[in-house]
Amino acid sequence: MTETRVLPPHCILRPARSLDRSLIRRLLNDFRQEVLPPPSTADVLMKWVVWVFLVLGGLYLTLLIGPGTLLHLLAGPAIVLAIGVFIALLFTWNDDWQDFWVIEHEQTIIACAKLRRHSRYSVLHDVYVVPHWRSRGLGSYLVKHLGQQATRPLYLSCMPNLVKFYNRLGFTPVASAKLPPLLQYDLGIPGRFEVVPLKLP
Repeated sequence: MTETRVLPPHCILRPARSLDRSLIRRLLNDFRQEVLPPPSTADVLMKWVVWVFLVLGGLYLTLLIGPGTLLHLLAGPAIVLAIGVFIALLFTWNDDWQDFWVIEHEQTIIACAKLRRHSRYSVLHDVYVVPHWRSRGLGSYLVKHLGQQATRPLYLSCMPNLVKFYNRLGFTPVASAKLPPLLQYDLGIPGRFEVVPLKLP
């Protein structure tokens, strides 16, 4: 990680600011659409079956015990659940932007990554470069910079096709079983799709 690269002209690397939240969110949506496989027909069908079951079950309960009683039974837990979800979203997203670094070109964010530093290690998440800015060294520059800011070792997980990219930056594969459960969870192991955990000593 000692090799230095220069960013393309008019590009700057900086910590994210609160005003960047919506732009980072948009980049992450693009990232997830690119990485996650589209839902299968079976997944879509299963969601419809669940919704139909819930609606029919709700109608049956309403007819069985009456609409007033059902509302009284569900109102309290629904309010508590809604408040809990709101508070969780507020706490997780409100400060989440502070862990991001961005590369901007003429006031437009073209790359981002999130570095979470813990006392004994760090985790790198959501490394993303806008497609038409790829192959210009932005991703390498961003990862190298954050590697210098990180508490070592630095962990990340990536799709199998990106392992060679991270190998060139000094990361090596690590067995999932050797990672603590909390770190496995943080890296998305196990998750919806196959990822490879990597480590930079």
